Order: sequence, then C-alpha cells, then structure tokens
Amino acid sequence: MRNRSDCLSILATIAIALAVVTMVTSRADAASLRRGGTLGASNSGSGQDTFFSGYFDFGNGSTLDNMIRLENPTAASGNLCAMIYIFDTREELGECCGCLLTPNQIRYGSIKSVIGSLWVGEPPNKGVIQIVTATPNNVGNLNQCSPLRSYLPTPTLNGWITHAQNFSGISSLTEVPLTNNGTADPSESNLLITTCGGLVGNASGFAVCTCPTSDEFGIP
Repeated sequence: MRNRSDCLSILATIAIALAVVTMVTSRADAASLRRGGTLGASNSGSGQDTFFSGYFDFGNGSTLDNMIRLENPTAASGNLCAMIYIFDTREELGECCGCLLTPNQIRYGSIKSVIGSLWVGEPPNKGVIQIVTATPNNVGNLNQCSPLRSYLPTPTLNGWITHAQNFSGISSLTEVPLTNNGTADPSESNLLITTCGGLVGNASGFAVCTCPTSDEFGIP
C-alpha cells in the first residue's frame, strides 16, 4: 500500500503531464488558425484553397494607383502559377496572364502596371481581379503558366492589395488580403479559361496582362 508521500508524488507527475499536453494542444490549435486552414494544412505552411479575388479602384480622374503582392509561402507544392483574370465593373474580362512563383518567392507591383497598355479598349479605373493558384501547365515554354489552357488548381498562394484612397479630402493607404473564396466551382473555372482563350485569341496581341515584378533572377 502506497503512503501519503507516494500518492502526492504520483499526482504531481500526472499534473505535469496534463500541463504539457495542454500546452502542446494550445500550440496546435493556434497553428491551425493561421491562414484559416486545418492543422495538417498549417503544418505544411499553407491552406487548401485555390481561388482568390480582390478589387482595384484608382478613383475618378486621379493619379492614384493600387499595389498587389503575391507570395508562394511554402515548398510543399513546389512552383505555382498565379492565373490572373482582370474584369472591369461591367463584369467584362479585359486581360489575363499567368505568373510563375517559386517557393517563398514574392511578386509585387502596381495594378496599373499589371494592366499595362494591352487592355482591349479604354483601361478601367476600377474593377475586379480573380486569381487561381495552379501547378505549371505550360512546361517547356519560357512562360510556364498559361491562363487559357486547362490547369490543375493547387494550393496555395497568399496575396494582398494596397488601396490608395482619397475621400472627402482625406487620403490614406489600406492594405487588405485577397478574399479567400475556397475553390472555384467547375463552371467558374471553365468560364475563366475559355473566356481568356477567346479574348487573347481574337485580340491580335492584346488582352494579356503583365506579371507583377520579381526580384528573383531568371524569373520573368
């Protein structure tokens, strides 16, 4: 039969073990909240989502611009493509392009530069950007990412847009993450690819956006 001191020692050991389990569980729970993913996804450094969107707004007759940043946060999926589709406020697709991001790479640049001078018609002052993250689908070509060919949506990129605002004489900058839309439904995915293909195919060299800048040597 154990004496009182033995019982107290056993209870102390159990308490320490429970504290360790609680601490580890808390860390795991905290990790699972990052990027809104599951515990397994956060351990790999990314979530499981492939469809993102955001808006841009240059103001009316102003010289304001917006900034976009895209990041490939993990080596888990290797090289990824940001398939970018740019719409005006009438829901008309005006440009599309595919941009390669290697693991831990960031691309950044002004939205006006991304739109460039190849918009069919007058470039819009405001609109919507939709981005699908996918594995390279144009292997063997200089541009490994083609937004007008079938591709495999693959998680995941991170992205942010900085909006320059001038409202009632008050100027400010606001950076917000791209809206995480989970995964695109098959109809939406097919619409983006086919519309982009038709637009680029009929635009005689126009309708192709410019990828945000990269500091990584050899990445166009």
